This record gives sequence, C-alpha cells and structure tokens, in this order.
Amino acid sequence: MDTVTQGITTTIIRVCTFNLRHGPIDRGTQNAWEKRRPIVKDCLKNMQPTIIGTQEGYPPQLNDILDDLNESTKCWSWIGEELDEWYITNAIFYRHDQFSLISTKTFWFNEHPSTIGSAWNTKYPRGCTCAQFQHIITKQPFIIYNVHLDFPSQKSRHHSIPILLSQIKENGDHIDKVIVIGDFNNWPEQVDGETPVDKLILLGQQASEIEQMKKAGFVDTYQHGETPTFNGFRLAGYGPKIDFIWISLNSVYRVEGETKVDDYHDKDGFFPSDHFPVYTDLIYTE
Repeated sequence: MDTVTQGITTTIIRVCTFNLRHGPIDRGTQNAWEKRRPIVKDCLKNMQPTIIGTQEGYPPQLNDILDDLNESTKCWSWIGEELDEWYITNAIFYRHDQFSLISTKTFWFNEHPSTIGSAWNTKYPRGCTCAQFQHIITKQPFIIYNVHLDFPSQKSRHHSIPILLSQIKENGDHIDKVIVIGDFNNWPEQVDGETPVDKLILLGQQASEIEQMKKAGFVDTYQHGETPTFNGFRLAGYGPKIDFIWISLNSVYRVEGETKVDDYHDKDGFFPSDHFPVYTDLIYTE
C-alpha cells in the first residue's frame, strides 16, 4: 500500500507476527494442520498483510501457506533457515511485487549465534530470522527481526535479548530502522489453570525479556493495555500478551491507525492457531 502526502509517496507496510503452531503436533485431532489450513488462509485473506513473520512453521506447512497466498496472484515469497532437527523455521513472507530482498540472515540464541544449538536450559534451539528489504518504487528500506524466544526457560529468554541486540549492532542496523516481531513467550515458568489472569498479566509485563527491550529503546506498537495473544484453542485469550511488534522510540517508522490482535475464527469457533496474530500498519517517515 502506498499513500501520497504533499507530492511524496510513502509506503505503508502491514506487518503481521503469527505463531502458527508446529504442524505435526496436533495430528489426528480437531486442530490438525489440514483442518486449520483453510482457517489460516481466510484469516490472512481478511488481514491483507504485506509482511508476515511466522514462528513454529516447518517447510510443508509454510509452503501450504505460500500456495494459498499465491492462489489468486503470484506475488509472495518466503525466507528463513531451519532452526533445529524438527525443521522449525522462523519464516518471513513478503510481497515480492512490492519489496526487494536486500539481505537475510538467521542466528541462534546461544553463546555462538552463528551455530545451531540450544542453550540456557532450552530443549530445542531457538533463533531469529532477519532481513533487509527495499520498496521497489520508493526505495524506502526496512529491516525485520523475527524472533521466537523459549518456553519454559526464563533463563534462556533473559540471555536471548542481549544476543538479539548484539546481532542488530553487528549487522550495522541502527535500532531506529529496525522492526522486531515475534513470540517472546514472556510467561511464568510454572503456571496452571488456577493462576489468576491478572497475576499472569503482571508477571508478563515484568518479565526480564520485556524490560530489556524497553531499556534498549524499543516500544510495543500495541498501545491498548494488555490483551492476551495466546488462546490455547480456547474461546478467548488467556494470560499475558506474548506476541509483539516493536519499533524504537525514535523510529523512522510511525504506526498508522491501531495495532490489532486478530481473534479470527471460523463459523464453528475453530482458530487458525493457539496464538492470535498481531498486525500493524507502519509508515516510513525519514
């Protein structure tokens, strides 16, 4: 989407972060991927994003989404390296008719980020896919970091943010030009269904990984209080907000309208994932 103000064409990027839930997990259940796929398709069709950062997807699942996005017009691609032996990928889908891919990189949250491996009590490797794009017509750039932090290891989440920040610096990406999206899993390590939602929300707000992002100069684009983004295939969200789109306090982007948590479900009440997608419109202003 483009808008013209005082003769200057400005790009509106509709950015979405979406934890898909790993396809093989729910085989044989009502939430199996083959049953959720058409719901995801309709969800994205209604949302109309131009950039989508996904978490937990694996290649067959991601290619299904690509096929569905390209059903009417062949304008979508995706990038991302497999993070572990389960082929889980933090993918970035993008409209290649609007954006040129300049560079991309995947790194891992461990002591040696360029190498696959788990750390800090994680069962599986966790990582980030980053990419620099340029709008084809306006030449306006933007940089995406698509993150998936660990659950349940709070220690891993705490140590992952310095890795993220050091990679941004190492890549030469000033935070004012960076958009960080993803699943931060800022959830208490020990939690059960009896924990009051207000307590979960408070613990989520106070999580080290969230405090570190704010201290580094990032701000959550969602500015309407705490809305849960994890639903666990329930009828409503539960717990703290764990899915984010961050920009810096002095970002070259501004939010157009409101960042939204999309609680789309089909007519039978089934959700596309156990997370709600979050999306926002960003305008490049530099």
